[in-house]
This record gives sequence, C-alpha cells and structure tokens, in this order.
Amino acid sequence: GISIIAEAVPMAQELTGADTARATALVGTIALCNGAGRLVWSALSDRVGRRPVFAALFVIQAAVFALLPFARGYHQFLALACVCLLCYGGGFGTMPALVADYFGARHVGRIYGLMLTAWSAGAVLGPLIVSHLRDATGEYTRGLQIIAVLMLGAAILPIVLHAPHRAAAASRRFARARRAARLTGDSWA
Repeated sequence: GISIIAEAVPMAQELTGADTARATALVGTIALCNGAGRLVWSALSDRVGRRPVFAALFVIQAAVFALLPFARGYHQFLALACVCLLCYGGGFGTMPALVADYFGARHVGRIYGLMLTAWSAGAVLGPLIVSHLRDATGEYTRGLQIIAVLMLGAAILPIVLHAPHRAAAASRRFARARRAARLTGDSWA
C-alpha cells in the first residue's frame, strides 16, 4: 500500500496519462480509502476472524499489484489503487486485534511495536523496489510484480501460523497431565 502512496502521482501520470491535478486528486481519494479500510476490515475481522481477513488482505493486494501495470484508464487505476489502500488501511485496523488474539492482550504493546517496526521496513523497501526498478526499466511492471509475489507469500502466513500462547498452554496441560500420572502411579505411554 505504501508503494502506491509513495508513487501514486507519477504512476497515475505514466500509466494513465493523467495530468498533474488529476493525479494529485487521486492521492486524496486513496487516503480516504486508507481510512475507510481501517473501519471496514476491522469490523469484518470481528465477524469472520483475524486470520481469514489477513489472508484476504494479502491476496487482494497481490491481485491489485499484478493488475496495476495494465491499468491504462484513469478510473481503472483509481479503482485498483482504492482497493489496495482499503486493504492497506485494513491491515492497520486489524493488526492490534490480531496481536491480542495471538499473544494475549497484555503483550499487545510490545509486539505491536515490533510489528510496526517491520511494517516501517516494508514502507521503505516497497517504494524503493518500485522506483528503483522503474528507473532501471522505464516501467512499473517488474517492481509491482515482485510486490505481488511477496504479498502472495505473506498470504500463507496467517493460515499456517498458530498463536504461540495456545501452543504454550497445550504444552503446560500436557506437562501437568504427565506429572499427575506419575504421582498417581498411572503408566504414561
């Protein structure tokens, strides 16, 4: 999402031929989508769960990044950028609740801070990838495709990762059951 924010004006101008005023107006529109995404996706995550929402956010953004180089009309580009920023904002709106689900509410501050540090690294690398590859090739396609692949890879994470506090709780229950079996003389197979 930050790759779109950072490159929105030149991307809109180069891909769609938009003039400066129109490309600049696009930035305001996608900023509204960013804010709306925080509300929409966090409300949806309360209904269907954080993990499916995060997987959907990444898959949708992967599709958007794959399609962006082929958007030739201004309205096509605007629609794709809006969808991407709805998802970008949705990640911010849903992340604290996801952290609480995974690690427990008392750890949200520390872990969310680490996540924002990683997010910040992505905020630097994403636009650099897009702009560097654009400078090297003269077009946005390769940089946007790389980000699309990274987003697809990220979509797997919320599906396969499990909350560590649940695994730790299961391990503690197992250890208690084993101790109880030893104390009562039951065999532990």
